[in-house]
Amino acid sequence: MSQIRAFLVAIGLLGAAAVSTQGIIEGFKLLQAALGYGDNLTITYIVGGALATFSYIVIAITYLHYRPVAIHAPLRRPTLREVGWVVGGIVVAFGVAILIEAIGAVLGAEGATNFATAAAVGNPMLVYGLLLVGNIVLIGPAEELLFRGVIQGRLRESFGPALAIGITSLGFAISHVPSYWIGGSDLFTLGVLFALLGIAAGGLILGTIYERTQNLIVVALIHGLINAVGVGITLVMLL
Repeated sequence: MSQIRAFLVAIGLLGAAAVSTQGIIEGFKLLQAALGYGDNLTITYIVGGALATFSYIVIAITYLHYRPVAIHAPLRRPTLREVGWVVGGIVVAFGVAILIEAIGAVLGAEGATNFATAAAVGNPMLVYGLLLVGNIVLIGPAEELLFRGVIQGRLRESFGPALAIGITSLGFAISHVPSYWIGGSDLFTLGVLFALLGIAAGGLILGTIYERTQNLIVVALIHGLINAVGVGITLVMLL
């Protein structure tokens, strides 16, 4: 019974994140239309996307208020071992991402367009410039708090770390489906499939590192830096 309850809680939290994200984005689109900026996806992403991401923090804190979960986030200077985990995690994550992308290319998968990529078409320097910082200060911490901290932490209590990591990583990938839908991608393509496989693999890496280090700040930093490096490479290519 406890495992069923934990699984349903995880689904409920994932559902809450999906509903809040979609609700905030669609609500902000209506506000934009009322103000005469209805077709500006860049504004939708920058403001609506930031609010949607912040809602992850609200969902996590709200759940923790009613049902505490052990979250390890020591506010101190990182140890040399933790710095090693950050560097190693980034290297492994990029290696796995490149491998998955290469397999996808061999099978004919084309690149999928997500919300950020579509929003950057109108003003790439602005969007990617903000993303460079936003990944580290908001996206990484918010997503890791909800997914690794709360969801994986709650599942760990009933399923143990291995299954908790697997279930959370699958949910983490599924939670990114709306981003590709908003970005205009056909969800039933190899491109989106391999993009989601890459995200799931990243979730497995982050979840494993969280269990090994017992430090949410470490995985939040890895998550933010991985994304920021990718954005930085894109910015350099645009210069």
